[in-house]
Amino acid sequence: MRVVPCLALLAAGLLAQAPRFGAQIPVQTNYIVKPVPLTSDGASRKPHWSTDGRSLMLISTEKGKCPQLYWVDLTTREKKLASSGAGSVRTAAPLVKSKSWVYDSTQDAGEACAPAMLGSVPAEFNIFSNNEKGKIQRLAAATGYDAEVDVSTAEKLIIYTSQASGDLEVWSMEWDGMNKRQLTKSPGYDGDPNVSNDGRRIVFRSTRARSADAQKQVKEQLAFARAPMSPSEIFVMNLKGLDEKQITSYGCSILHPAWTPDNRRIVFSADLPNCQGDRYELFLVNLDGTGLVQLTTGSKYAGEVSFAPDGRSLAFTRDGNVYTADWAAPAPPPETLNPLSKP
Repeated sequence: MRVVPCLALLAAGLLAQAPRFGAQIPVQTNYIVKPVPLTSDGASRKPHWSTDGRSLMLISTEKGKCPQLYWVDLTTREKKLASSGAGSVRTAAPLVKSKSWVYDSTQDAGEACAPAMLGSVPAEFNIFSNNEKGKIQRLAAATGYDAEVDVSTAEKLIIYTSQASGDLEVWSMEWDGMNKRQLTKSPGYDGDPNVSNDGRRIVFRSTRARSADAQKQVKEQLAFARAPMSPSEIFVMNLKGLDEKQITSYGCSILHPAWTPDNRRIVFSADLPNCQGDRYELFLVNLDGTGLVQLTTGSKYAGEVSFAPDGRSLAFTRDGNVYTADWAAPAPPPETLNPLSKP
């Protein structure tokens, strides 16, 4: 899988700073132990653990078809279609004990595949729920892009990216699609949300457009179903969109931030340290912005981490295949427990 940042012409007006670190970032490859490939097709990505830890959801592109959602049994490796089979799917998350789930798709627009490049935000993407009986229901279909879903099981909320306000922001809604609420309200892309394990906080990435010129350019690009995704930084907030804090200031491209099982660190994919978008590895950072370490090496693309319910295992994407592995990172120092990480 090759990830290519687009719309570089907007970079100067967006949230961009020169990297604050040198070329040397500490490497800790012993945090991800005994990786085992779950797929070998070179066309699988975006894993998400089931709530019982026995299976994984993942996005896979069968030969000649668009990306679709599948359940994969971790014991038998049996793969079962979990989306409609039409259009394209980008993300998904289980709702209730893996008997129902939510996903984004362009299925209402027909059989055509959606553009896959970074920065493409087709208006045809809507959000749907499905269950083990195959009952598909549309939950969100605002004018513009609705996608990039995750779930707070504690609060029974779906967290997602939407263009409903005219800009790309993080939103929440109840599991039946009711009571939609806008959580972020800053110009530029806010999206790719991930909910903490206690269900109370959200990490997301953002390309904040600070200047008037940058904001104008963002609107112009959205008219063509495109959005600047690089450079981007990591932000954290609560489920109401309050207590927002910026965690990183790297000036590079950050993708798919996710909470670690202890709710005190963020694992993410990035093109650090050169910011060239040619290679993406996995990194780990404390909630106070300290302790940056690199978790993988030698990848073209590594990212899209999902942790098992027991916190002992993780699944991630590497170069077009999904892997499972043991999570062996030590606890972070007590001083990194800032007020943001408290309930």
